[in-house]
Amino acid sequence: MGAYFLLWYTIPLLFFLLFFIAYKINRTKLIVGFMLSCTLISFMGIFLTHAYLSNITALRLIFVVVLLPVVFLTAFGVYIFIAFLFFNTRSILRKEKRDLKHILTLILAVGLLLLVIVSRFIDLTVLPLNVKYFFYSVYGLIVYYFLHLAQFIISLMLCNCSRPKKDQHYIIVLGCWINNGIVPPLLARRIDTAIKFYTEQKEVCGPPKLLLSGGKGKDELCSEAEAMKTYALNKGIPEEDLLLETKSTSTLENMKFSKEIMDEINGGQAYRCIYATNNYHLLRAGIFAQKAGLKIDGIGAKTAFYFLPNAILREYIAYLYIHLKWNIVFFICSLLFGSFFLPVIIQSMISL
Repeated sequence: MGAYFLLWYTIPLLFFLLFFIAYKINRTKLIVGFMLSCTLISFMGIFLTHAYLSNITALRLIFVVVLLPVVFLTAFGVYIFIAFLFFNTRSILRKEKRDLKHILTLILAVGLLLLVIVSRFIDLTVLPLNVKYFFYSVYGLIVYYFLHLAQFIISLMLCNCSRPKKDQHYIIVLGCWINNGIVPPLLARRIDTAIKFYTEQKEVCGPPKLLLSGGKGKDELCSEAEAMKTYALNKGIPEEDLLLETKSTSTLENMKFSKEIMDEINGGQAYRCIYATNNYHLLRAGIFAQKAGLKIDGIGAKTAFYFLPNAILREYIAYLYIHLKWNIVFFICSLLFGSFFLPVIIQSMISL
């Protein structure tokens, strides 16, 4: 039986190979997180099956120890998750201003709670077949997008594992909203992360240029890049090591206009660069970097844990918006199949 299971272990090895290749080619694709998930799930599935069928006491004990939390989370995981979302909302509203972007966890928690209540009602109520299957389609879509969100988070974590070499010519620091010309803590962490890399590289092979990227919003006194420059100068960065890009109004424009500046300075010669942003923004920023023609890695500034759930949800929604047309088509087709075509197919099979 041992040789038989050794053969089965080639499945997670194959998934790992595909993950490794996908990671090397483009780590901003969700296929990277999906392949890693397939690697871990297939390995655990084969290992637990092996442990269950084995006569070795230690392996059977591992099977029980792993299985119990899985059963517990299957039964109560949604309630634990809802409680966590409510707790996180309470934490963020204590520390941040009351804004829509800060209550995404609350909206999700209320939505999930209503879903649990509605599902119990549907189970206990006699409804037309089409209506029931419509709700089943909605459940299926919710499950799909939660699994999709999980792949997004895994891929985001993998982006944060990137460790660029300290031989860069430029570090693009992505701007964000500023308050009366003052750099807020969120943006300050981005600049500090870039300065840390700058300082470490300076000791190795000379400093890179910090390319501060961000235009002037309608409600801002100066451009984000100018505010970042003042912050960087106060941190001891020489002015000759600072470059400004002051036209951009989005992450894509940050990348496009920064590339134009670097291309002009280098006159068509090759150069190496990375970008600095908050850790939750790394994946989507990498997507926009590629759209702008930059195949570069990023370094992520740490974010307070209480802030992360809302920030990641906001990033995920923005990621879905990038593929908005596909998501609309997928959503409509899923509902139509579940509420109309599936009942017709089932009734046809029953009548045969």
